[in-house]
Amino acid sequence: MNDDTNCGRVLVVEDDPFNGPYTAELLRASGFHATLLGSAEEALKYLENNDDSGPDIILLDVNLPGMDGLEMASKLKAHPEYQYVPIIIFTVHDTLDFKIQGLNRGGDDYLTKPFEPDELIARVNAMMRIRRLYQSLKHERRENRRLTQTLAQKLENLLGRSEKMRAICDLILNISGSDSNVLIHGESGTGKEVVAKAIHEQSLRKEGPFVVVNCAAYAETLLQSELFGHEKGAFTGAIRAKKGRFEQANGGAIFLDEIGEVSLPTQVVLLRVIQEKRFERVGGETTLSTDARIIAATNKDLKKCMAQGTFREDLYWRLNVINIHIPPLRERKEDIPQLVNNFIDVFNRRLGKNVYRFSDATMDLILQYHWPGNVRQLENAVERSMVLCKEDVIRPEDLPQELCANSSSSDRPSNSDANLGMLEREHIRSILDQCGWNKFKAAQLMGISRSTLYSKMKKHDLVGPD
Repeated sequence: MNDDTNCGRVLVVEDDPFNGPYTAELLRASGFHATLLGSAEEALKYLENNDDSGPDIILLDVNLPGMDGLEMASKLKAHPEYQYVPIIIFTVHDTLDFKIQGLNRGGDDYLTKPFEPDELIARVNAMMRIRRLYQSLKHERRENRRLTQTLAQKLENLLGRSEKMRAICDLILNISGSDSNVLIHGESGTGKEVVAKAIHEQSLRKEGPFVVVNCAAYAETLLQSELFGHEKGAFTGAIRAKKGRFEQANGGAIFLDEIGEVSLPTQVVLLRVIQEKRFERVGGETTLSTDARIIAATNKDLKKCMAQGTFREDLYWRLNVINIHIPPLRERKEDIPQLVNNFIDVFNRRLGKNVYRFSDATMDLILQYHWPGNVRQLENAVERSMVLCKEDVIRPEDLPQELCANSSSSDRPSNSDANLGMLEREHIRSILDQCGWNKFKAAQLMGISRSTLYSKMKKHDLVGPD
């Protein structure tokens, strides 16, 4: 009778003095671990006290003293821990209506008493296979949840932890299973290419190429050659055939930066590529195909461009399936401490430096500045400061002159105290996250005593992870 599905835990809830022990012994003889209880109340208490080693299957008699078996089955299916534990209902009522009622109340199978031993074991083995499938799916869901949380943390570390950037991180994760085109818009320097690359790296195409084209860097004829390639002799200087970026991006994604700068004739060709996945090289007659996801970006208001006749409406709607707006850095200054720490890590490796933080005075100047060049300007400022600094801490004198010159009250928001308090809170949280909430190390990095750190944590209501 043994089967590779055996050795599971079975709870038998049966008050019959003969059928209960008989059923439990049959299960044990077939390799199962069987527990026999005589009432629903006793069984529910047993389950409550054995969450970590609960049953894989429950055999449940309908006619029990007190709470009947159908009511207990309903309670179990409403419990998050036991809703996926298969229930076999014992019944002497061999009618279709009663069986339907039992299945509707939470039973997964039924067994009419009296039953043959082989039939009991066959039903239990079948339910055991279902149980293991449930467990596998449950493990997969937990693993997916863990991976999603890990990816979300990585994205937040890369892009920022402000409410606006967290919404973008959530959107990137939500579209990870999609192949839809994406249009990213925001001011210059806000990090549109970083977001585009993050979209690709979380997508089903992440093993494929990620090809970047700055559309504003090419004249019209050269842009078409860059995007679609050209044949030998197609124009002066075309001494050999060349693959275009759409061919190179086949199976991956192509990032069309500054899409608003593309001329109307090239927009027509782009529209055909999006709709048909087909194109010809410049000077060629052979039709080629491509399977590249398009992620486009612009700092222009494309709706205004459409109204002015400089951007095609049909192309806009083809590109704008998923829309992402990246706010300027001045609207999310709480992200600055995390971004600064990221850039410090990057430039320490690149420059061979060992800088570990900005002084508090330096961070105050950075947080007060309005950052017209956005994240790109911040990156440039961090690099310059690290090149010029002579210590392992960045001082105000190491900053670019415009940051100090523009730190007057006119650049401060009217509620500067509240803003600076919020930014200080995010700065401390960022350092603590970086140190794994090791307060001794965090205090060292910030150049303050542990008692000062504790005071600041209490002031800003900062509590570490469990």
